Formats: sequence, structure tokens, C-alpha cells
Amino acid sequence: MDDVLRAQAGALLESAPASVEMPAGAGKTHLLASAVAVAAERGHRSLVLTHTNAGVDAIRRRLKVFGVPSGMARVETITSWAFSLVRAYPTLADVVVSDTPDWSESEHYVGGASRAARALAVAEVHSLSFEYVFVDEYQDCTLTHHEFVLAIVSAVPKTIVLGDRLQAIFGFAGVLADWESDVLPRFPEFEIDVSPQRWRGHNEPLGDWLLKLRAELQDGSTVDFGVFSTPGLQWSGDTSVAALAAAAHSHRDFDETVVLLDKWPRTVARHASRLGGSYSVMEDINGNFMREQIGGNAARGIPGIPLEGDPHLALWLARFTKACTIGYADLDSTVLGRLERNQSLSGLARAEIQPAVEALERLRVTPTYAELGLVARELSAVDSIKTYRWEAWNDTLQAIHMSAENAETPLENLGRVRERLRRQGRRSHARIASRTLLVKGLEYDHVIIADLSQFTDPRNLYVALSRARKTITIIGARSAIDLEVETFDHS
Repeated sequence: MDDVLRAQAGALLESAPASVEMPAGAGKTHLLASAVAVAAERGHRSLVLTHTNAGVDAIRRRLKVFGVPSGMARVETITSWAFSLVRAYPTLADVVVSDTPDWSESEHYVGGASRAARALAVAEVHSLSFEYVFVDEYQDCTLTHHEFVLAIVSAVPKTIVLGDRLQAIFGFAGVLADWESDVLPRFPEFEIDVSPQRWRGHNEPLGDWLLKLRAELQDGSTVDFGVFSTPGLQWSGDTSVAALAAAAHSHRDFDETVVLLDKWPRTVARHASRLGGSYSVMEDINGNFMREQIGGNAARGIPGIPLEGDPHLALWLARFTKACTIGYADLDSTVLGRLERNQSLSGLARAEIQPAVEALERLRVTPTYAELGLVARELSAVDSIKTYRWEAWNDTLQAIHMSAENAETPLENLGRVRERLRRQGRRSHARIASRTLLVKGLEYDHVIIADLSQFTDPRNLYVALSRARKTITIIGARSAIDLEVETFDHS
């Protein structure tokens, strides 16, 4: 840590309670981690809260860089910390929970944790455990989150919140805390010089341009990417599948990372499927696609996984395989029809995928979760097959494998698998297809925006653009985009 950063970190600690607002890539996480490090050097322990697993992982990695001992900082998501309090103090929280969280109930956890945190016993635990509290991504805190933080502040006054209003994209249920009327009165602004840190040694002109662009990303404004001549920025009006594939495959250095961004989950998956398996879909942390595959979705005609002993396990696996891979066109209506009618696949020739057909027949005859796992490995090992939903494939099959051993439902075990992901972080992939929402807080060498017309919200657009260290490729029928702040739909 250099002297300038150490001085900034020390001044921030002295100013607590305080708020810091910094643009993407300006070193907010670096400042947070350095402040925790300086506090640790002084013998003070910190609680660090943020919204996402990706954020937790980024902060933990940065703390390691600064050599912060693990015992001097606790890093959690806001909802996971709330859940731990509710589980430990159910009476005070007036919320009863199971051992495995149901994150669809997050608002109840946070509300209950606010009640618990104001109790004298819990306040004493907080005050004895931590000298400082840091809350990152505060622009996405709802009033419910804000009240929870204020409950902790009553025990730990030295609290510092950090954020950027132009990056408020999570859309949690509830009204956002207003920065002017809710945040600043409780956490006065800590002023700090801003410079584009993320782009140093990569593409500094791109960072300078993004910093200046912020002023144009306003509700009701129009931004035309065809008029900019910034190094590393490229707009293409060719919206064909071939043009998207050319852009996606133009980055040949696999030591560099590329993210392909679009707005909707199904669109992201469609892009990945068309790219020959070279890009892997990033799943949302709750695993909604996996939950739908396991638990079913009647509205979309997706049946859940059958119980052991049901020969339709083979049909389920065939459908799941087609949803995660490319190259199984020959698992067609004839094959699926026979499996649906519980008819033998023997004698049904399917050339290159014949081993897969024979494996599915074996599962139909021996319909157990253990056998499903064996057959699934055979299906993914076929030379002509490319898997583009690796995360969904691996985690779903792991949950089913656990069910073969512990006799609990695959849906319950999927919750455990995804909870482990929350705590351990994702595996890194060089080529990712994702929504902006899922890569918030992350950075990549190259960003490809697949359809500019879908990025009308200035906050979503800014987060997408600012993920890139080196280049940004924007694809859209028009180079100009009319911006309008979206209202999140929580129905």
C-alpha cells in the first residue's frame, strides 16, 4: 500500500460515519480494502457487507492482496448476515427459518434482522465484535436494507457506506434509499479525487472517455456511439448472427477475458448456443434455470425431475441435455416420444450419438439418480457435443448425485450447492455470456454488447460499458440510443 492510499484510508476511517460515492473502475473496492487493512493494523476488526456473492469474492480477494488476516475482517452479503442473525435470534427477529436459506424470503430476513439488531443483546455482540462496518454498493440498498444498516450503526457508529448512484441496477423489491435524503444525513460525504484506475496499463483513453460519458447518461438523453473516436470502442450496425459470432470469436488470446452481454436470460442462452459452446452462460446465483428444470414450470410446459424408479428419468435427462448443449439434434421427437411412452430405444439408430441413445435406454430400464449421473457423464463426453451451460449442467447433476446419497430432494440439494457457490465464488471462465446484472462488480478485458437497443436504462448501459478494461464492441441497428430510467417490475 503506497503512502497516498494509506493516508486516504486513514482519513476515511477518521471520518466515520461517512459515505463515499465513486464511479466504476475508480478504485472504490481498493479504497474499501485499504481502509479495512489500516483498521486491522490498528487492531480493529471490521464487518464488510455487500449485495452479491461476486462482490463478496472481489472484496475478499482484495483483502488478501493487502494481507488482512482472516480474523480481522468478516465479509458477507447483507442478506446472508441478516439470515445468520435471524437464525441465531429467531425470537428477537420474530422470524423462524430453516438451516438452508430461501433467498426469495430475503426481505423478511432483513426485516427480522433489523428487529434483532436493535435488541440490547445483539447490539452488544456487534459492538464487541467490530470497530468498523463497511457497506458496499449502497446505491442498491432499499429502505429495508437501510434500516438494517442503521440498526447495526446504533451499536457500531463507525460505519462507512460506499456506492455509485449510476450503478443502481439490482432492482430489489422495495423503495430504494434516497442518497440525498436518506444516506447523506446519516453518512456525510467523504470527498476524494477520482481517476480511472481500472484502465491503467490497459486502455487509459477508454477509462477517461467512460468517466466523461457519465454526464451524458441521463434519463431522457440520447447517446450516439457512432460519433465517438475512442481507442478500443467500436460500433457495428450489422446485427446478424454471423456478425455477432465474428465479434465473439475475434478475441483469440485466451489469457484475456471476454463477456458477451444482453438483457434477458433466454436471449443470453440463445447467444451462447449459437457460438458453438465457446461461451458459457453465467447463471443467476439463485439458479432459477436449474430450479425450473428440477422443480418444473407448468406455465412453460417444463416438467420437473421424476422420482427415482420412474422410467421418465431418461426423458427428463434427454430434455435437460438438449437445454444445456448443442449437437443433440438427433435426440428428436422420435426419441423423446418413445421415452415419453416408456418404449424401448433399442434398435433405434442415431449414427454419431448412438452411444447416447444406448445410455438413455439403460437409464430408462434402471431409473435411479445414481444411474442418471453415470449416463449424464456419457452424454456430455460425446465428441460432437458442446456444452454451453456448464454451470447449470454441473450444479444440477451435483444436486442429483447428492440426492442419490442423502435421499433428500434434488431441489433441496440444489439449494445447498448454490449456497456453497455464494460462499466460495464462481470458477473463472475466459468466455462468458451473461446479463449485466450478474457481472456487476466484475471486470473483463473485452465487453461485447449484443443488442444496444436493449440497454435503454442509463444505469444498465453504464455498468455494461464500464466492465471493459481494453475494448468495447457495441452491436445495434442504430448507433444512437434513447435513454430512459426503467421502473423495476417486482410482480
